[in-house]
Amino acid sequence: MSAGVAGIRAAPTRHPALDSAPARGARTVRRMRHLLVFARPPVAGLVKSRLSPALPAALAAELYRAISADTFDVLRAATAAVLAVWWSEGDEPAPDGFERRVQQGDDLGARLRHAFDDAFAAGAGRALVVASDTPALTAAHVEAAFTQLERYALVMGPAHDGGYWCLGLQRPAPELFRDIPWSTDQVLALTLARARNAGLSVSLAETLDDMDTPADLARVVGVIAAGRAACGARVRDVLVQRGLVPDWAVAGPG
Repeated sequence: MSAGVAGIRAAPTRHPALDSAPARGARTVRRMRHLLVFARPPVAGLVKSRLSPALPAALAAELYRAISADTFDVLRAATAAVLAVWWSEGDEPAPDGFERRVQQGDDLGARLRHAFDDAFAAGAGRALVVASDTPALTAAHVEAAFTQLERYALVMGPAHDGGYWCLGLQRPAPELFRDIPWSTDQVLALTLARARNAGLSVSLAETLDDMDTPADLARVVGVIAAGRAACGARVRDVLVQRGLVPDWAVAGPG
């Protein structure tokens, strides 16, 4: 190691093209990624109906509003060129930073197929659809799924109920969405079988839980009461405010 004049270490010679290569690579990845979230307007009686009668319809809707808001925060932290919320219906506005879309199709399969077609037509190189009702979702989960999508044609994030919390593609694959018995415990298994039949390389992301039933809610409450992270800040606050989680479970030391 040599020193410069008067004991000042000489700066190493840098090549501008080499210096900018990582930054260019990051920008290229970001331009290719489209991150889509399927969501419903948080209207009492229309969302999370299976949480009732354990929860009143208004509280179920309040809880879903909190979960989806936490999800939007998580997705804003991800590395993606396009963030789009696909509402199931209505005139719900897009959250800050998101483009607004409305789902189209007679069933969930047709709606997913249309959303992916829209993303790839808009220039996506990698498209990831994420559910809006996964309380434990973090930005790290999303980034990990996108990283897997660089190597595999299909990435799926399993849910314990037999469905999935995310699905990512490198190109359109409409065969994955036809004739699936949606809202059953066969969704993940049948979609994976379709992928194998189509010759798609597949990688599974981390398994997470959605919140559809009183048992799902009880699991989240139990994890919080045990002092572990189970959800975002808004969901936690609703659970505390409504007396479903004791104050001491989320209070800091002191």
